[in-house]
Amino acid sequence: MGNTHHGTQGQFQGPRKICIASGEDDLFSRGMRSRCPLLLMVSFLCGSSPSFSQSLGDMLTDWDPSWPKRIGITALGYDQEQDYAVGSAEIMLGGLAISEEAIGAITNEVTQYGVKGDFWILPFWNIHAMVGSVDGQTVVTPTVPGIDVVEVDYEGTVFGAGTTLAYGQDFWFASVTGIYTHTELEDDLEPIPAWLIMPKVGVRLERWQVWLGATYQNVTEAQSGVFNLANVGQAVYDIELNAAEPWNGQVGVRYSVSDSLFLSIEAGFGNRQSVVGHVEWRF
Repeated sequence: MGNTHHGTQGQFQGPRKICIASGEDDLFSRGMRSRCPLLLMVSFLCGSSPSFSQSLGDMLTDWDPSWPKRIGITALGYDQEQDYAVGSAEIMLGGLAISEEAIGAITNEVTQYGVKGDFWILPFWNIHAMVGSVDGQTVVTPTVPGIDVVEVDYEGTVFGAGTTLAYGQDFWFASVTGIYTHTELEDDLEPIPAWLIMPKVGVRLERWQVWLGATYQNVTEAQSGVFNLANVGQAVYDIELNAAEPWNGQVGVRYSVSDSLFLSIEAGFGNRQSVVGHVEWRF
């Protein structure tokens, strides 16, 4: 079924796939050369001095006008296709136990639309929350002769929250985003919790940002019930599915239309193929 992308400037996650995204990277690639967020984070971990605490307080309350707008609202659309692997399976056909090898190949396609809000707490620390709709399909191709392909269609609502740590100098930037999502599905299907991690590095050239990154996706989709097999009988099943390959690569680009409006697109490649687009407004 699906799961998301999500995060900052990245993917937005939904059921069985998941994902994220806005223009947080722009903050640490502009106007930060006089203050070093990386050193601030190191100092914070090693122990704060009064002057450091004052610096954090100044950043929290006195947002530098040269930095991008602190609050963002992003509309996004996400499409993904990937293979699934069987985590565990219990299938009974009459009184006969069926091996999980009989399940065969499993593929998942999902489309998501949503909205995300984000806020820069400090120049190197962003938080965000999102909500969206999910529409997907999981297709199982059994290896047992005479049993047709099984298609499971689903719809639902995904909720997510995440945080980003970022650093940049001059024309380059780097960030890592963590996201947790929870997807409620219709038709009494079990909800899907998922989390993902997205590191990225990129460059900034005038109004453009370009980056390379990766996404790690940890999601478990559980399905159980009874399935009628023509000319065979009823199959009772209890199955857990996972992404066949948790990591995939990402490449993205973002364009600054103005100081408040930004457009971005990001594509995933590898076993998990995806594309996500964002329209972001900052104020």
